[in-house]
Amino acid sequence: MNFIDKLKNRILPTIRTTDNTLFAQSQKKRKHAQITRKQKLQLFYDALYNLWVYRCCQVYIDTTLACGYTLDTETGEQDNLQSQYYLRNLFENPEGYGGDLTYDGMVNLIWKSFLVLGDCFFEAGYDEDYNWTGLKYIPNDEIFWNTENECYALTYQPDVLYEPHELIHIYNPSVKGKERHFGTSLIEECGASIALLNNALNFNNDILNNKGLNPGTILSFDKDISATNFNQEVERVNAMMKQTDKGGLLALRGATFETGIQSNKDMSYMELMKFARDNIVSTFGVPPNKVGIIETANLGGGTGESQDKNWKQTFEGASKFITTPINQHLKRAGFNERYSLKPIDVQDKLLNAQVNEVYLRNGVLDVNEVRNELGLDSKRNTWSGYYL
Repeated sequence: MNFIDKLKNRILPTIRTTDNTLFAQSQKKRKHAQITRKQKLQLFYDALYNLWVYRCCQVYIDTTLACGYTLDTETGEQDNLQSQYYLRNLFENPEGYGGDLTYDGMVNLIWKSFLVLGDCFFEAGYDEDYNWTGLKYIPNDEIFWNTENECYALTYQPDVLYEPHELIHIYNPSVKGKERHFGTSLIEECGASIALLNNALNFNNDILNNKGLNPGTILSFDKDISATNFNQEVERVNAMMKQTDKGGLLALRGATFETGIQSNKDMSYMELMKFARDNIVSTFGVPPNKVGIIETANLGGGTGESQDKNWKQTFEGASKFITTPINQHLKRAGFNERYSLKPIDVQDKLLNAQVNEVYLRNGVLDVNEVRNELGLDSKRNTWSGYYL
């Protein structure tokens, strides 16, 4: 039997694995230290306090909650109402009826963890009969990758090891070899812009907190000024400095000075703030009008319709990173239902109605064809008793 015949007659395995690949075998022989991301996590947590990072995350959360979700069978079989009812209760009360976490809170944890931290971990709880009973959120700083056992484990109790069916990991895998078991954070892409915003705000806050006196100010007096007037002016400035939090004032007599400090105007402060803001919003892929940016001929330009269509594509693509791991776990738990978010409706209903009217008048479509496109039942002809 040749190779082609063997392929035709082969029996496919029910469980596929890559453990027998050469790369997987070589990785087992290598000795790695435990892989954790504690050094980066604090930076990511701090980024959540940035206004534009917070607003971008909130847009993803609001869109998810506004769209809603469905639990349908992927094979087209008749829906199992008992399973759907059970899963809907599980999603609405992830920690059980006695827990505080709701579906809304779970969506908030998922998007912020996925976008900002790069990873979102949920432990799936099971009872003694192996029934899926709930979800427990695990903070990023309390989990690491155990290289010896090739699984995730708890940082404060390393002997607690997770099997694949016990953990739902929502992430966009990193391309770095040692970090491939963790996701990529968007903060790594726009971190410089966040730092730019913070430095610019701190520069201005130092001046405002100093009652408007720039700590780097230097006064220059004419050399012919009398000693009395010079001393009086220095005493006046010193009195003003005592009311501020910071010093930094130097008085010169008979010397010229060119400032080495850039002012807000010199630094184009407002343009710098907009530049950093636009970089953050672009990194998250959120339309500017969704975060309150209304500007013409800039990042906020473009029509609302075009921005909504772009947002629909971005959001629905990003949501696949969330729905796919959940559906994998549903399959492992023996459910035929699949979790999916309802699509964003960006269609212009008035324009569609006008187009359908033209099609009907010109005989391009009949009434039932139009109704089918709208998801409506066929219309019965009352005279003949037949459907149109």
